[in-house]
Amino acid sequence: MASGSAKAAELQAFAFKRKDAKMMQQQEENGANTITLSGDERDFGRLNVRLRYSPDVEQVWITVLKLKDLSWPVSCGESPNIYIKGIITLPKPVQFKSSAKVSSKDIEFMETFVFALKLQNLQTVRLLFKVQIHSPRKRTIGQCSVSLRELSSEESDHWLDITHASKVLVCPAELQIGTCFQAINSRIQLQILKAQNLPSSSTPLSLNFYVKAEMFSTEGLVYKKKTRPLKSTNSQVQWREMMIFPVTQKEQGINFLIKLYSRSSVRRKHFLGQVWISSDSNSSEAAEQWRDTITNPEKVVIKWHKLNPC
Repeated sequence: MASGSAKAAELQAFAFKRKDAKMMQQQEENGANTITLSGDERDFGRLNVRLRYSPDVEQVWITVLKLKDLSWPVSCGESPNIYIKGIITLPKPVQFKSSAKVSSKDIEFMETFVFALKLQNLQTVRLLFKVQIHSPRKRTIGQCSVSLRELSSEESDHWLDITHASKVLVCPAELQIGTCFQAINSRIQLQILKAQNLPSSSTPLSLNFYVKAEMFSTEGLVYKKKTRPLKSTNSQVQWREMMIFPVTQKEQGINFLIKLYSRSSVRRKHFLGQVWISSDSNSSEAAEQWRDTITNPEKVVIKWHKLNPC
């Protein structure tokens, strides 16, 4: 029987040999959700903010510093007025906005906002920024967001990429996922732990949430499993379910596609988002987790993942 280190080396080699063709095939299957952006649509600039949290008084401090390399649609005119609208994504959202500035490539705001925010809420909410203009009517040209989970009493500096408003969810769901490569038993353990920032139902019908996990190799789909459906509490769900996926030497390019769904009481299913756990994932957190998993057998690696629409 091959040693654990040898099997780890084999799986690592398999993972890094993953063919782009299979990813393209999966993207084609989700073709209705795949949008190719032009250069102008991809590059809306960046927003610089500073954040800190005072646990003794339970306050969050938000300083909007500046916009850098900003671009806006030609239809908005040459010099529209631009301001930043902020939203703390609590069940009852907290909203604020900066003063309006005449548009230019680089704009300085240097405005600070302070809000009461309980410590337990810090773990689940996000801070959403919308870049808005008056031209002459209000219009959102881009937005970006950041989790408040890592805030502390020490101020942190953030540069956030501004994305086309139609491509970003107002309250993006997140999944906490654990992975472990059990080399001796030739299997991968996947832990579906928690979800947060889940949407609420817009109708009297209650929602259940579940996760579908699919394991792929360069030959296509190998296994698929899913969690039990659970109702959310305060926009969160805790499954704490473990899934076991056997692996063999012939399976090259192992990677996982994790999808989150909601389902109403009339069994209507709605896709909320997904993340690829693979060495070439478009999520840096997912790629880092997979590399850490396959290079360190028996280690349990746990990370939060922001979901993508496709």
